[in-house]
Amino acid sequence: MVTPRGVLVTGGGSGIGLAVARAHARRGDKVVVLDRSDGDDLGDGIHRVVGDVTSPDDNERAVARVLEVAGRLDHFVGNAGIHDGGLRLADTDAATLRDVLRRVLDVDVVGYALGAHASHAALRETGGCMTFTLSDASFEVQGVGAGLAYATAKHAAVGLVRRLAVELAPTVRVNAVAPGGVITGLQAAGDGAAESPLFADPDAVREIVSHLNPLHVMLDADEIAELYLFLASPAARGMTGQVLRPDGGLSVGRG
Repeated sequence: MVTPRGVLVTGGGSGIGLAVARAHARRGDKVVVLDRSDGDDLGDGIHRVVGDVTSPDDNERAVARVLEVAGRLDHFVGNAGIHDGGLRLADTDAATLRDVLRRVLDVDVVGYALGAHASHAALRETGGCMTFTLSDASFEVQGVGAGLAYATAKHAAVGLVRRLAVELAPTVRVNAVAPGGVITGLQAAGDGAAESPLFADPDAVREIVSHLNPLHVMLDADEIAELYLFLASPAARGMTGQVLRPDGGLSVGRG
């Protein structure tokens, strides 16, 4: 019999996060998502905590909820994120540059660190693992739609993953997945608190992404989710500080 695990996914109300949550739930795991929205039902075995990943208290509440419903925490998935819409230094006034940089770094880097801080003690108890969602922008800075703030944040997140892998070894493994473009509900930060959908024209994005990489592929969220299950499985017990790159081969050349 498969032992149900306790799983926490930030940004689990849509996109990759929801796909990961549902993949774990299908396995029989007890899943909690931390998300800003209190929208549609997420499915059987998935519980929602409404909150913000930039809040230490909300991260602590989410971990407490996992321990309540599952009695343990085995897998923390840091996934909540925000894009910058292609922010360019020369085309942006200084105040907007400052505000967007702060917002993106706060969610995409500080939010990950706060989730790790809230979950690490419970993960030590189970010998669990952390998996973070990165991006092709963690390595590529041209042609992938990332602007200054998003590319900076995702490069910083690579450093966060590697540093956490050192700090939390040998008990907790820390890895990441860096897809090469997935159609999700990802929002782009704007002036002040304004946000807008990043993928306003999904068909156009699919065309661009599928011809950007050598394999001419664009994976969907459900396909990406399987990699998170792998990283949380015994098959990956020898891996930490690693970034899986299901990006169609961007690292070896353009399509």
